[in-house]
Amino acid sequence: MMTEDKILWVARYVEGDMDEAEIAEFETQLKSDDELQQNLKDYNHIHQSLKMKLANNDEFKDTLKGFNKQYFGEEPKVISFKPALKWLSGIAAILVIGLFIWAPWNANLYDTYADDSQMLVTERGAATLTDLDKAAALYNEKNYESAKTALGKLYIKQSSNTMIAYYYGLSLIKTNALDEARKVLIVIYEGESVFKYEAAYSIALSYLKEDKKADAKTWLQKIPAGTTKYELAKELLGKM
Repeated sequence: MMTEDKILWVARYVEGDMDEAEIAEFETQLKSDDELQQNLKDYNHIHQSLKMKLANNDEFKDTLKGFNKQYFGEEPKVISFKPALKWLSGIAAILVIGLFIWAPWNANLYDTYADDSQMLVTERGAATLTDLDKAAALYNEKNYESAKTALGKLYIKQSSNTMIAYYYGLSLIKTNALDEARKVLIVIYEGESVFKYEAAYSIALSYLKEDKKADAKTWLQKIPAGTTKYELAKELLGKM
């Protein structure tokens, strides 16, 4: 399913324009689809922001009506709405357009600067694969859900191993367990390992993924000149 289709699917779900079978299908897909989860979060975020503006602003209501006609004609054809949600029919079109324009940009900024480094652990010539090797292989294959589980088990046993902790933290970010990821990564940042500033950078990216730019900037500014992530952090700050 293309991104545009997913956004429209999310809109129908939020606006109550699905029957029970469609809702069940959507919620099943939502459990394993990171992009769909992010689209739902973005839609709800914009939805709440516009709802607050709309509540006591007649001029804003008129703007939305005009915008809706401009893009969808007198009667919106993309999504149908139940009578009880009439007042939403105008802004829903704007939400969809907003996601077409805004959400892909937001995701691309995160994707552009996210740490996609490989987890290298096996020494050349090693005869057998350890649990760490297997976890690293899952991570490097971008099977982040399985990697998270495997690294989580290792982290419980070896929480002082900063490489395991770091990549476990990244796998948590990539699977949207952002609060849990920050708990793991902050411990690394507060220590003196080689992953100290990589952890700070990744914490910043976790906030960027939630569009919490102020928090992201705070963590990016903790990365000093001369460290491995400094130039990337500086460049990203310039784009926020």
